[in-house]
Amino acid sequence: MFKNKRLSSAIIIVLSILFWGNQQLFSQDIQIRSYVSKNKVGINENFTYSIEVSGKSTSLPDPVAPDFKDFYVLSGPNTSTSIQFVNGRMSATKVHTYYLQPKKKGQLNIPPATVKRKGKTIKSNAITITVVDQPQTAQKPSRQRKAPKKTTDRDLLGQSIYLKTEVSKRKAYVGEQIVVAYKLYFRVNVSGYDFKKLPSNPGFWTEEFEMPGQPIISSEIVNGLNYNVATIRKIAIFPTQSGELTLEPISVMVEARVQRRSRSIFDSFFDDPFGRVVQKTLSSKPIKIKVMELPQEGRPADFNGAVGRYNLDVKIDKTDVKTNDAVSLKVTIAGEGNIKMVNVPDVIVPPDIEKYDPKIKTELDNVGARIRGKKKAEIILIPRVPGDFLIKPLTFSYFDPQTGKYVTLRSKAIPLHVSGQRGVAMSQPLGGGASLDQRYVDLIGRDIRFIKEFSQFQPVGYKIYRSFKFWGLIGFGFIFLIVFVLVNDYQARISGDERLVRSRKAGRMAAKQLSKARDLLKSGEYDQFYRAVSNALQGFVRDKLNIDLSDFSTPTVRKHLNERKIDPAVVDEYIAVLEEADFRQFANIPDSPEERQKFYDRAKKVLTSLEKWI
Repeated sequence: MFKNKRLSSAIIIVLSILFWGNQQLFSQDIQIRSYVSKNKVGINENFTYSIEVSGKSTSLPDPVAPDFKDFYVLSGPNTSTSIQFVNGRMSATKVHTYYLQPKKKGQLNIPPATVKRKGKTIKSNAITITVVDQPQTAQKPSRQRKAPKKTTDRDLLGQSIYLKTEVSKRKAYVGEQIVVAYKLYFRVNVSGYDFKKLPSNPGFWTEEFEMPGQPIISSEIVNGLNYNVATIRKIAIFPTQSGELTLEPISVMVEARVQRRSRSIFDSFFDDPFGRVVQKTLSSKPIKIKVMELPQEGRPADFNGAVGRYNLDVKIDKTDVKTNDAVSLKVTIAGEGNIKMVNVPDVIVPPDIEKYDPKIKTELDNVGARIRGKKKAEIILIPRVPGDFLIKPLTFSYFDPQTGKYVTLRSKAIPLHVSGQRGVAMSQPLGGGASLDQRYVDLIGRDIRFIKEFSQFQPVGYKIYRSFKFWGLIGFGFIFLIVFVLVNDYQARISGDERLVRSRKAGRMAAKQLSKARDLLKSGEYDQFYRAVSNALQGFVRDKLNIDLSDFSTPTVRKHLNERKIDPAVVDEYIAVLEEADFRQFANIPDSPEERQKFYDRAKKVLTSLEKWI
């Protein structure tokens, strides 16, 4: 009976914990937002309107659609739900989609959608739709494939993809840090990008932020459209002069894969099911920045132009020394700003203490949200006279742009007790006419030279050119010179043959891509995994057979491989693996690590087979 009571109590406690945990999970905040497929349509054109509810609970409430009084509801709501697990954390998303058609022309508004949670109403964003007489016409489809470098597409025009420059502020002081982020907004499948023109930005000192290997992609609703956003470059600029300065634009070549909008069943049949690769050059807009001079009021006498926020730290390794002993004084300035242009304050010492030039080291931290760093200076001091000395406090002044005021930092005075006898000053000659200079400090720690116990002597009259060793070394040097000339000539001829270089490096480049795919086997980035496998398969054949990217297609590859008399089974397997990699890369179909491992082994096996033939 006692055991049953204990068991019942345990069950009640477990159920209470589960119920409380579920309530806590459901009580997490939820988010709601709305977006459309296009914000400019024709009077007879339809578009999609989506309401997205997201949170950390699988029991997400259904949103309440707004009043579509200016639109015909052709279909909806069509509901879809997705659940994701990232780093052990669950998130769920529920999307309600409507197909709408405007009733009239002009600027039409879609009110916010709502969702209720614990008696509170949460609203999404409102959206404005511009309705015109005729919809935007798409470019007439062509059944002939064109080289990607010459292809343009209306899906890459207008609002589908653009480049934006964001600055932390447009009004700053001379020397103040301004963070600049170059963001790519896109609603197409971007497969790569390359910088064509990086601005020089005259009038600014520029520092680059460290960027991840793959840009982090987020989502943002702009004018009612849902965009993917990726920060592709981030810099910090420091104005070096006052006035109105211009931040020059940046140019980026973007490569994207788009689906052709077909008008007939034949166009749809002949189109590439994975879309076409197109390229477009995007440029950001120049930005005007007003730069103000630093105020004269309250400027300290020791101000040297440092702008930002800093700390001053002064340390000495020992305060009780003997005459002629070296003392290390370290001065560190750390903080936020252009640390490379910060000057370390001068150390004032008594005349009986020798001071050597400081050894300065700069450390830059460019990983966080703003540029930070440290400037360290080490000064060697050597007291020559015994007694008690006082190293005066160091002062460092900087301008804080956030408060608009100057700040002066002051260290503490450092007492130094010197014992022993009076030392030899640098100006006093040593025995033999020599004098003590700065090299004395460099010999600390290595001023003892040990006597060599073993030495090899030669008899008087020994002539080295009569020995076999002498002529052997000369002969070896001559042979080495000939081999060096031949190898250098061979390398020069190889480097001039681009096709040969590509062919020789094909296996190494493919192995590099496969290694990258192996690292992504157990991650959730399955699209990146299949992209790496596809790059390995494509790159190996392109480099080995010298096929341009614009000419790379399934018929072309099959033709080149068949001309090499390769086993048809190997060719078919290569084509099948390549097409599956491309399909899974863009189809957005999740799979398990075990399936990826099998596909990885399959791709590695087909590359090994191809390497035996070409």
